Amino acid sequence: MNIRRFSLAGLLAVIILGSASLLADEGTETPAYTYDTKLDIARVIRIEEPQSQMCEVVQATMTYVNTQGVTETLSFLKLADVCISNG
Repeated sequence: MNIRRFSLAGLLAVIILGSASLLADEGTETPAYTYDTKLDIARVIRIEEPQSQMCEVVQATMTYVNTQGVTETLSFLKLADVCISNG
């Protein structure tokens, strides 16, 4: 009977610890740009986008510093770099 309780307690601990990391990832989702978004960009640090072999719209992520010196991120849609480089 004790083995069963310990097994159940161990399984519950694994489930709780595993779900806590999933919930933490949800809270760190990058906000998406909309036409209502008030941009306060003092300096762009980097813009990242997935590599694409086709000219298509991709979701990019911009990391920037605002005028108060706080680093922020924002996702937005743009044409892939291949669209520009292939003319």
